Amino acid sequence: MATKFLSIPSVIERHDKPLTQLTSALEKRIQLFEGDGGFLVGDLALSQGHVPYRNINSSPSDMDYQLLAKTGLLLASGAKSGELVVTTGFPSAVYELFRQQAEKFFAVRDVITEYNSDTLNGGGRSRVQLTISHLEVMSEIMGCINAVRKGPLADNGNFFIVSLGYGTCETALSTAEGPIARTCVSVPGLRHAVNTLYDELSASYYLSMKNEHMINQSFQRGDMVIGRKRMSLLGARNSHLASYYDEVLSPAMRKAFTDTDFEKTNRLYLVGGGAKYPELVAHFKQEFDGVLDVIVPEGADNFAALGYYLRSALWCGPNHIERAVGLDIGNAYTVISTHEAEKPVAKQEEVSAFLED
Repeated sequence: MATKFLSIPSVIERHDKPLTQLTSALEKRIQLFEGDGGFLVGDLALSQGHVPYRNINSSPSDMDYQLLAKTGLLLASGAKSGELVVTTGFPSAVYELFRQQAEKFFAVRDVITEYNSDTLNGGGRSRVQLTISHLEVMSEIMGCINAVRKGPLADNGNFFIVSLGYGTCETALSTAEGPIARTCVSVPGLRHAVNTLYDELSASYYLSMKNEHMINQSFQRGDMVIGRKRMSLLGARNSHLASYYDEVLSPAMRKAFTDTDFEKTNRLYLVGGGAKYPELVAHFKQEFDGVLDVIVPEGADNFAALGYYLRSALWCGPNHIERAVGLDIGNAYTVISTHEAEKPVAKQEEVSAFLED
């Protein structure tokens, strides 16, 4: 099953005036209008805004969550009105609290998104009306487990899984009968390391009013410009990730995982945005050396969205697979997973043969 992903930074900023002279793809130039206000979303908020933000683990009743959700649906639909089947999720710590709010936001009415559709010329507003014909809300860790079991890995055995998110990190031992509840733990995510780095830098430098989302962008790149001088953050990042692992992750796993659990499997999957940091992965491999194989699957940062999409696809069936959407509204990034239509290979071959002749 071919799947495609779109990822945007989970930030917004108020900007009422329609922006113009923008030629990039839609996901890079999103400006939504809600009521009397306009909002820059994602990459556009980072490039054109002053202090783009998102509240950590905001609820579906909050404006930032709703704007990111509408952006995800807009991109999933290709900016065309129609019908979608959506699966989304939340960290286990807030899952029960937010599930009903999400069902109310998505399912009670059609979701109408008004956006700036003409950013090249004078700016123009368009509306997309989307009917959510079916909604499912899962816990984030169950979405990741679903991706491992039903996605390309097709792992039907027992395995540990750690989802390294920005706001939260979640763990579980998944078996064929379901996850072992005792091993399902939520702890602070990568923002712990980002914020300790921010505290260290702000003690010595003026950071020009940058908030944690802007610091996180520098944290990912491994450098920052301060006072018109480029500074490498790789050494500091390595140090703060090590502290995060030693102070937060390792104690949580030592408490949750027992020797009896290790007898059930020989592998651990690392997914989520944190799996993209080799220095953090190295700590997992060192701790579990000799007892578990630590595996970072391809596209690890998209696994929650993939798991959500696979649930939607199961509901749609093959005849309406184009309606299936996996929507992961993360604290750092919002990832949209949809069906990727197969390319007409035969026609491509005919064109290639014609050009060769």
